[in-house]
Formats: sequence, structure tokens, C-alpha cells
Amino acid sequence: MKRIRMACLITVAASLLCFGSMFEINVFAADQNPCSEDIAKFCKDVKPVRRAIMKCLELHESQLSDVCREYEAKMEKTRVESREAGMHQMRFRQACKDDMAKFCKEPSAQGEPLKCLKAHENELSVPCNESIKAMQRDKEKTN
Repeated sequence: MKRIRMACLITVAASLLCFGSMFEINVFAADQNPCSEDIAKFCKDVKPVRRAIMKCLELHESQLSDVCREYEAKMEKTRVESREAGMHQMRFRQACKDDMAKFCKEPSAQGEPLKCLKAHENELSVPCNESIKAMQRDKEKTN
């Protein structure tokens, strides 16, 4: 029982670290965030929770340094792109799940679903084909 509990705690801790780094939750880290000075100035009494800090910065938007404003705009663009990529990935999985089950049953194919599906391009369902094309268009836009 102790092993299971310890494994769960380790898994949760690792997940939180990954989640935090993925969404740049460490907003108080000096030298890592161009908004550190603005956060210290305007948000010192705010709980060190990303959402609360973001709301505080939004409330003081007109008072923020130019560097911080530029950084926040860049980060917002990154967050939007990340959400869109996640949505495309979800649509892809939904549209191609039957095709995956049909054509990509082998373990080697499961590691690279897009490669496997492209090998069966002429046999894929219309929704799956369209989803793959949409992902490729979006990838071309970002490159």
C-alpha cells in the first residue's frame, strides 16, 4: 500500500512539474520573466498562482513596462497556438481512430500514427484525410 501511495505521489509531482513548465507557471522567477519587476511592483500581494498573476497584470496593463507588454503579447500568441494545436490533435484522433484501428495495429505503427496513416493515404476515410491535411496546413503556417 505504501508503494502505491508513493508511486502516486511521485506521478502527481512529476505531472505538476511538467504542467508548470509547459505553461510557464513560474512567473516569479527572476531573470526568466521580463515581467518580474512589474509583478513585484503591482502584484506583490497576489497569491503566486499563474491565473491570479495574469489577472493582476491585466488590471495594470496600462502601467506595465514595454518589455513586459511585449512579452505578454508573445506569450498569449504562444498559448493560443498551443490550444489550437491541441484542438487539432484531438480532432485528428477522433477523425482517424477507426482508420488507426484498421491500418495501424502493429506496435511499430502505433508509435508514429501519422506516418502509418500516410502510408495508407488512398484508403483513409474522408474525415481522417481532411484532418491530416488541416494539420499539415497549420504546420506550414507556423513554419
